[in-house]
Amino acid sequence: MLGKLLLTVAIIVLAVYAIRERLAGASPAGAAAGTRSLSPRHRLIQTAAVLVVVIMLVGSGLALLKGWGRARDVVTVEVANPITGAVERFEARRTDVGDRTIRTLDGRRIRVSEVERIIVLDE
Repeated sequence: MLGKLLLTVAIIVLAVYAIRERLAGASPAGAAAGTRSLSPRHRLIQTAAVLVVVIMLVGSGLALLKGWGRARDVVTVEVANPITGAVERFEARRTDVGDRTIRTLDGRRIRVSEVERIIVLDE
């Protein structure tokens, strides 16, 4: 996930650099004039593009933060054995619950057999 984010940021930086180079080469005064020689329409488009990029970066950051926070949530996990009817409860972080293993908050690693079921209770 972090690699995708870094790749997106790199593409955005390269696109901004390419647009600046194209605008600097198209203006009569060249690079010395910078963005001062842009028409109001071009300035509006550039501002809108920067605003879109900023909104995308903020949205991506918030989505990453929310996903990280959700993964760190403490959940109650029940391991139910349908043969004996026994149910054991454990507390673990959401990311520490796998298909057949659970790592509890106190560091125990629990392996569940094929017969038993793992039930995650959202609280």
